Amino acid sequence: SAVLETARAGHNVPALAAVIIEDGMIIEMAAVGVRVIDEPELVTDSDQWHVGSISKSMTSTLAAILIERRVLDWDTTIGDVFLNRLANIHDQYKNVRVEQLMAHTGGLVTDITRAPSFQAGDLNDTSMIPMTEKRLMWTADLLLMAPEAGVGTHLYSNANYIVLGAMLEQLTGEQWEDLMNRELFAPLGMIDSGFGAPGVPGMRTQPWGHRNVGGTWQALDPGDIEADNTQAIGPAGTVHSTLRDITAYMAAHLNGARGIDDLLLASSFEQLHTPQPGTNYGGGWVVNAGGWAATPIIWHNGSNGRWFAELVVAKDRNAAVFVATNSNSRAAVEDMINVMISRFEAR
Repeated sequence: SAVLETARAGHNVPALAAVIIEDGMIIEMAAVGVRVIDEPELVTDSDQWHVGSISKSMTSTLAAILIERRVLDWDTTIGDVFLNRLANIHDQYKNVRVEQLMAHTGGLVTDITRAPSFQAGDLNDTSMIPMTEKRLMWTADLLLMAPEAGVGTHLYSNANYIVLGAMLEQLTGEQWEDLMNRELFAPLGMIDSGFGAPGVPGMRTQPWGHRNVGGTWQALDPGDIEADNTQAIGPAGTVHSTLRDITAYMAAHLNGARGIDDLLLASSFEQLHTPQPGTNYGGGWVVNAGGWAATPIIWHNGSNGRWFAELVVAKDRNAAVFVATNSNSRAAVEDMINVMISRFEAR
């Protein structure tokens, strides 16, 4: 807590939380600061934190689970799923495979807000249009847009995961959130994880996200439409989770790399942790050959502009660390990641 508080105060963020595990056990865990700037409620180590694009690795893990169920395969293409469901698809996208969407090598556009359904406000429509239909509308728009890169070229874009999530929904007939709850969260005991800005509107029972306005942190009530991105972007980045739940998720990937986790076969974990040719990105993970005291790591960070989180998994050391803040401060999180790794190495 003392180390976290020093980092929190040094970066002037509302709150900061961190956990580090080794051999599946929590070594250190703490949270410091306030849930809402200028309000008295303190964060706790059981609070929920928005993890942003770390959700991508979770969507890829969900896809791997469904692949083992033979709902789809690593080389299932966009055309396989959508040619009979959508009127038109740009030719380049028809043969883009699931594993390429996971690694952002499908060539899709980076500016997902150009989609007509987004511009028209349809994705934030509060009517009774099912979320699966909204994601399918967005997917249809994205797959009509001219590619921004060639297939096989890494170009990070939320579009890849919007399309991947829509594929999973179309193949199962179920909403992505329901699939995540049943197939990933429940088996791992992630009972305090969910979607969107954590907490109850009007109540300070969970941390609120904060954005920087003129050098001052501005808190966003979880009921505010600006508190998170549109729900339709879910597969690319709307998960929130507690430190203990994230611990279970990190431990599953650590154990899976050793072939001792029953969530997935070791070969499936290996597929997720292996970068696509010519890239350093696998199934929702950045793969770095020497990121933790010169040992291989997989990692990802995430932010919706109101929160920032990062996790680092060091398979060879059977250890992992996660740090989050309820503000858009990458520097606070990454500095704390380095401190936590140094503390681990110095034990």
